[in-house]
Amino acid sequence: MFNWIIQWSLRNRLLVVTAYVVVLIAGIFILRRMTLDILPEFAPPQVVIQTESPGLSPEDVETLITFRIETAVNGTPGVDVVRSKSSAGLSTVIVVFTWGTNIYTTRQLVNERLQEVKEQFPPGTQAPVMLPITSAVSWLVKFSLQSDKVSLLDLRTLCDWEIRNRILSISGVASVVCIGPGPKQYQVLLSSPRLLQYNVTVKEVVGALRETNKNVPGGFSVAPGQEFVVTGVGRIGSLEDLKRTVVAERDGVPIPLEQIAEIKFGPEFPRGDSAYMGKPAIIGTVSKFFGGDTLTVTYNVEKALEEIRKTLPQGVQLETQVFRQANFIESSVTNLRRALIEGAIVVTIVVVFFLFNVRASFITLTAMPLSLLMGMLTMRVFGVGINAMTLGGLAVAIGAVVDDAIIDVENIFRRLRENRLKENPDPPLRVVFNASREIRIPIVYATLIILVVFGPIFFFTGVEGRIFTPLGLAFTISLFASLVVSVTLTPVLCSFLLVRARPRHEGDREEESFTVRKMKAGYDKVLIPSLRHPVWLMGIAVVLFLLSVAMIPFMGSSFLPEFHEGNFILAITSLPGTSLPESMRLGYEITKKLRKYPEVVSVAQRAGRAELDEDAMPPNFMELDIQLRYGKRDPEELVHAIREDLEKIPGVAVNLGQFIAHRLDEVLSGIRAQIAIKIYGTDLDQLLAKGQQVEQILSGTKGVKDLQLEQQIRVPEVRIKTNRDRAARLGLNAGDVLETAQIAFNGETVSQVIEGQKSFDLFVWFDEASRRDTQAMKGVLVDGHNGVKVPLSQVAEVGFENRPY
Repeated sequence: MFNWIIQWSLRNRLLVVTAYVVVLIAGIFILRRMTLDILPEFAPPQVVIQTESPGLSPEDVETLITFRIETAVNGTPGVDVVRSKSSAGLSTVIVVFTWGTNIYTTRQLVNERLQEVKEQFPPGTQAPVMLPITSAVSWLVKFSLQSDKVSLLDLRTLCDWEIRNRILSISGVASVVCIGPGPKQYQVLLSSPRLLQYNVTVKEVVGALRETNKNVPGGFSVAPGQEFVVTGVGRIGSLEDLKRTVVAERDGVPIPLEQIAEIKFGPEFPRGDSAYMGKPAIIGTVSKFFGGDTLTVTYNVEKALEEIRKTLPQGVQLETQVFRQANFIESSVTNLRRALIEGAIVVTIVVVFFLFNVRASFITLTAMPLSLLMGMLTMRVFGVGINAMTLGGLAVAIGAVVDDAIIDVENIFRRLRENRLKENPDPPLRVVFNASREIRIPIVYATLIILVVFGPIFFFTGVEGRIFTPLGLAFTISLFASLVVSVTLTPVLCSFLLVRARPRHEGDREEESFTVRKMKAGYDKVLIPSLRHPVWLMGIAVVLFLLSVAMIPFMGSSFLPEFHEGNFILAITSLPGTSLPESMRLGYEITKKLRKYPEVVSVAQRAGRAELDEDAMPPNFMELDIQLRYGKRDPEELVHAIREDLEKIPGVAVNLGQFIAHRLDEVLSGIRAQIAIKIYGTDLDQLLAKGQQVEQILSGTKGVKDLQLEQQIRVPEVRIKTNRDRAARLGLNAGDVLETAQIAFNGETVSQVIEGQKSFDLFVWFDEASRRDTQAMKGVLVDGHNGVKVPLSQVAEVGFENRPY
């Protein structure tokens, strides 16, 4: 078969050259349109469900929401693993499906299950939300907003309504999450003493606010020849409208809202906050859809952010380089380009050095770009994009793809030289054909052996298969393409460029190059003694082989090599129950420590969570995004120095790692750690004791860094227990008491205020004086029958209990 291919190519030389020119042009054209990403999509299909129930305790979230969702989705076809987290006010359930499951079908099935169970949730619980379908390495860009003139609340509104909507309109963007003080609310802060003074109940206030902020349809008014839409307009337009709202009437005197409450703009009760370079800021995180082109989407997002920058209010600073995933991809492409150039230079030097012929070097070099481009074209057919793994496969293939061409060119070059020394030279095309044919079988066998060595990669399953299969595919396709080039284009180019047109004259000398002659002479001196002592030679080879095998147990191993991407994630976990302001204060101190390193370019801090955040964590958890610019110091030495500094901070668990490694670990185990040990049980105290034993054992293990025990402990929780007997004597039931307590301490959204195309919650709760401590809570007045108001302490017990966090 190969003989026929070579012969056909030599008979149709112009057609072959034209075909490869077309391949070259098509390859460059398609290469510019291939998707670029850090890694292949290695995460199995999964659906993330978040359900908010503001103020609900972790125990109740687990029992009343999380468990019910888990039970509902467990029977969905294709479910592999169900993971969940329950924290104060938030349930997160992650449903992982088996490989090959259609993600859109599974989302529809999960949504149907959620519709069945959501009616069972406690009052005040929001509808479950399935987060967008994002890539496993989904974060594209993070940006920050800071200003000395504009308040953080206004910056948050700008991020939520202007920047977010603009970026979400870009194709490939899955979500934009803003974290920082907010969202903005129209807040009504009731005063318990004033409610008593004016004899106004909480129910009256809530009812009045619901009625004072709405538009109603009025039907149509028909006149001769035309009709009009009738609308009753009663929406609130400003804080002044809200202040003048009448909530009750006593002795014919209306009582406006401003007499019993403070009305102002304010942020939602904070569950998350952020800072940039040690100063308060709003941080925005842009994520991409599953399978999106990272570079294309990143460039479009950055273009949109630059357009937004021009429209920002004066004094607002927009920093777009807080985090940028594309840096690693651009660096990888640059490295591959450099490897191609260096490979071309080395091949040129080697061929010229051995053959002393520039034309032979040119023929050899054509095999490298053509083989790689043909490999990329084939990957495009299989739906494989460009990422770190495929780039790695192409980089490994650079040296291999020129081997076939070098061997072919060298043999043809030698046979043509020998042919010119004959008295009756053969036709040049026949010489080229015979020279290419005689070394074809060894080349094919050598290529097939290499391909067989890479064969096991294609049998990997799970995450390993998703990551490493593209590497093997890129290498094997490029290597096979080089074999095709060597039997088609290489003989054709040799016939054009190495065949001399002029006849041989007497006195012409055709001999091997000086380099080849000297190397052959040196090789003879080694070869002849080796053939005389085969036993010694085989013995040395066996000893070297055994020594190599013996060294394997002493070599380190890891799932993937360390990527020096420059983006580090520092996860800090303090004791459960730590407040958000305390976490932010701790983050400021850590930022100061980090900024003393000249390699640190920027530090962005995120504590707690934002609304619909992919990484929804409690306030005692925070992440710092650290951008490094490597200098003279070794990267491992730098990371070791940073880790030593952070270990001096008391009372916190530190986990420092690169962004890609963190995401990969989370997909493998659901935890951001290379090794995760999970202990199951129902007794939290016993689980904690067992966890401490495991921690003690591992702490003495050599090489263990950032050892962390998840703090599943009990923390103080304020519990309000209704005294049913006392409440009954006042004509109250438990619901009456707790309804007032809920509005007083948790608040309630009673309506939405419209500002243009923006909408903000109208939120009612009690003022800070009523919520600052348990003594103040006990003094909150509960509405009884016949206008009687009694302190909460008379109908309920208010105190601390240690409960799971």
